[in-house]
Amino acid sequence: MPRLAINVSPKQLLEPGFTAGLLSTLTEFDILPPEITLEITESTLIHHSESMATLLQELKTYRFNLTMDDFGTGNSALQHLKHYPFDHVKIDQSFVTNILENSDDAAIANAVIAMAHNMGIKVIAEGVESELQCKYLSRAMCDQVQGFFLSKPIPPQQAGEFIATKFKLHDDLRRLTKVNRTILLVDDEANILAALKRVFRQDGYHILTAGSGAEGLEVLKQNQVDVIVSDQRMPNMTGVEFLRQAKVKYPDTVRIVLSGYTELQSITDAINEGAIYKFFTKPWEDQQIRDQISDAFLQKELFDENRRLGIKIQTANQELAMANRQLAELLQQKEKQLYRDETSLDIAREALLHVPIPMLGIGDDGMIAFANSAFEDLLCKDTALLGEHIDEILPLFSDTASAVSEGENFALNLPNFHFEANWRTMGAHSKSRGKIITFYGGK
Repeated sequence: MPRLAINVSPKQLLEPGFTAGLLSTLTEFDILPPEITLEITESTLIHHSESMATLLQELKTYRFNLTMDDFGTGNSALQHLKHYPFDHVKIDQSFVTNILENSDDAAIANAVIAMAHNMGIKVIAEGVESELQCKYLSRAMCDQVQGFFLSKPIPPQQAGEFIATKFKLHDDLRRLTKVNRTILLVDDEANILAALKRVFRQDGYHILTAGSGAEGLEVLKQNQVDVIVSDQRMPNMTGVEFLRQAKVKYPDTVRIVLSGYTELQSITDAINEGAIYKFFTKPWEDQQIRDQISDAFLQKELFDENRRLGIKIQTANQELAMANRQLAELLQQKEKQLYRDETSLDIAREALLHVPIPMLGIGDDGMIAFANSAFEDLLCKDTALLGEHIDEILPLFSDTASAVSEGENFALNLPNFHFEANWRTMGAHSKSRGKIITFYGGK
């Protein structure tokens, strides 16, 4: 179901009758509240916390969707997620723009996604302008993306046409779809690259090449790579230095260094710190290196499978957290309703107690559940009435009352008790059961 997102300003939210006015407008255009998402900036909550909490709970009772906009740019973001009933949070564009180049922005985005999912809240990344940003966020478990990569702002007519196409992202941009095996070869010698391509071409890999570490980083930025094989001795940036950077930015890759020199110390250090998976020497034996690369791809596929299973678990946990959150909100609403009902019942009971007309309330079994003060004074008895059967207090009452219709007056001529009465069934406008009996006109 398409959903329309509307930015709401603090001034609008705090206007008296905001909810009633919004509902009236939706009714006019035949739109239901679940089809609307209200986007509220985090800064709005900081200055109006108590009144905003009441308003947001009211909006949720009408089943509006609520999104916290510009998440992370204000203060006490975690507190806002905890105390307000948001369905989505938006990662601010300032964290998305350089998410591929800036490890801090990437860390923040990943932390927001993990934190929100643990609370049963979905995440939207705004300002997504490239396929690579979209791929990164997809693999980071972001639920939705928004930005120029999907569409630039368009007029209403074109917007309708766009929706009618039922546009969706390509499968490669959705969560962890299987892709062709891709290997990146990095060496500053063209003949070495050609020889490696000849060796690996027969195994059906998608082969990418780069002539330097800097060029290799650009290739990684533009393509999803499984295995990297890099020469060690290259100008400006050694293979180990290049693979260390690749590990930081693309930790899912399997990284291998190839060298004709015995620089064991730097290579050993890189292996020990996890920057390098294996080390091959030049010259190589074709079948041996093919077998080793095949093992590297199996290692990568095992990692991907584990990650796929991890995503399934994360998704299940997210759905469970969302269900728990919705259940907690429903329980809170039920508790409030129960409190209101109990308060109303207490008020009604106290009011009936002081009504000057004698009244009784009995259950379907004839047991007395309520007697007001006027009836107790009328009866002039010291015994407790609640829990007694009405026929014990007023003999033959049940037989006499059953002979007349609801609301019809009938006489009760008993020793020392000469009154008229009528009865009515309770429950027409409440969950009450039994009958209410009114006595009047004593003789």
